[in-house]
Amino acid sequence: MLRRYRGKGERYWEIDFARGICVLLMIFDHFMYCLWDLMPAINEMFGTSLFADARQLAIQWWVGDLRVNGRLFVIVAFFILCGISSTLTRGNFRRCIPLALVAAGISAVTMLLEQWGLGWPVYFGVIHMLAAGIFLYAVFDEAAAAICGLLGKGRASRIARGALRLLPGLVGLGLLIFYFACAGRFVFAGGQWQIVSTVPMVGSSEDNLIRSFFLYLSGFEMNAGDYFPILPWACFVLLGGIFGRLIYHTDARYALARLDGAWNNGFCLLGRHAAVLYIAHMVAIPVLLAAAAFVTSLFA
Repeated sequence: MLRRYRGKGERYWEIDFARGICVLLMIFDHFMYCLWDLMPAINEMFGTSLFADARQLAIQWWVGDLRVNGRLFVIVAFFILCGISSTLTRGNFRRCIPLALVAAGISAVTMLLEQWGLGWPVYFGVIHMLAAGIFLYAVFDEAAAAICGLLGKGRASRIARGALRLLPGLVGLGLLIFYFACAGRFVFAGGQWQIVSTVPMVGSSEDNLIRSFFLYLSGFEMNAGDYFPILPWACFVLLGGIFGRLIYHTDARYALARLDGAWNNGFCLLGRHAAVLYIAHMVAIPVLLAAAAFVTSLFA
């Protein structure tokens, strides 16, 4: 038996642990972004020079090979973990609604802050994409469940039901193959991996902005603080469904249970509250930096 429970559901420490590491790295990444992009405006507002010496270090971090390449692994792992978690609940429609509302709030606030010269707006960032990915997972999973309900009994029916529950992940895998075959490719240049789109812009800038929510566009510059189009990123959320079904709906889910213990409590705590921490840190870091600059200005 596992140590952790929430309501009637089991907690798998390795999921919380990995998610906690991902969230901690994302928070650090955003902190460095704030030192680079937001802190100069905050210092100008309060007449201070707080962390001015750290700005160049933050810029080097953001454009460095370690950050650019490592970020790909971290975000893919985080999205796959989100897909795995989607297999452990039947409430995915309920999960995506608050995320969509938060995403809308992030867009509204960042667009307002951009008018004041603070940072870049977020039109379709990671929260927007996760809301869309979880929604897509819910649609395909509910469709698979409905078909399963029509099947009869017997060994063949059980095999068919098991295969159908892999539908969201298989759709994600198919979309991922389609995307890199027809719409984009991974390119290694200058020591960094990046996705290069082969889909051209069409129509007005407003039309291209809306299209960019769905996939990268060749030559289109998304001037935003956070940008994750549905393709290819939501495919990894769907793809996580395969791992979730093959591992956490079989006896393999207990493979790492014996390694659980007090040693992982810190990261697991972060992982259990990943969504709240990710959303909260986007506000907390700028507010804390502004507060620090304000206090510094009082003693200047």
